[in-house]
Amino acid sequence: MSGAAAPVVFDLDGTLVLSEHVHRRAWFRFFDDWGARIDEQTYRSRFVGRRAADVLPEIDGPWRDTPLDELGRGLAGHAAALVGEVRPVPGATALLTALSARGHRIAVVTSANRCYAERVLDRVLGAVALVEFLVTAADVTRGKPDPEGYLTACRRLGADPASCHAFEDSPSGVAALVAAGMGTIVGVCTTLSPAELLAAGAHRTVPDLRDQVPV
Repeated sequence: MSGAAAPVVFDLDGTLVLSEHVHRRAWFRFFDDWGARIDEQTYRSRFVGRRAADVLPEIDGPWRDTPLDELGRGLAGHAAALVGEVRPVPGATALLTALSARGHRIAVVTSANRCYAERVLDRVLGAVALVEFLVTAADVTRGKPDPEGYLTACRRLGADPASCHAFEDSPSGVAALVAAGMGTIVGVCTTLSPAELLAAGAHRTVPDLRDQVPV
């Protein structure tokens, strides 16, 4: 990454922190609570990187008559119990620090709730002060793959999406970036393969964030 200090927008889970194992366990504990069985392919294609409020109405299950906010609280409780297992993606904190030092404005857009996201940015990454804007599940009416979250971040940054760099790890997140018209989309392959992220619209992929620190 070089040139002018373009704004940079990040997803959180799977992009800045290694947490898919935590979210997978939280989801499957949620499924167990409801006596539901979701196969791996359905989980990977429909649930990864998305808000509970968006995905649960699409999947017929025993929760269908339960208010979404109640379902979200149950899932969040499972995730909160496991948050201690979340670790940084290699290079994440160094990248955020270097970007901030070079004058890049930073936003994070996540499908998670604000309490979890702020805790992870603070305690796991030690970088909460480096993130100018945090857009969470509660800040949008439509989650990824809808571009609303990323467009909201760009508006708050006062930036044209086409001028921004963005990092994502899920096809739904990459699709949201494509729909937002983001200028550079980097797929971070902590969860899925390069082929899956390129097929979703990533411009290039990286295994982690160690090689992304500007020089």
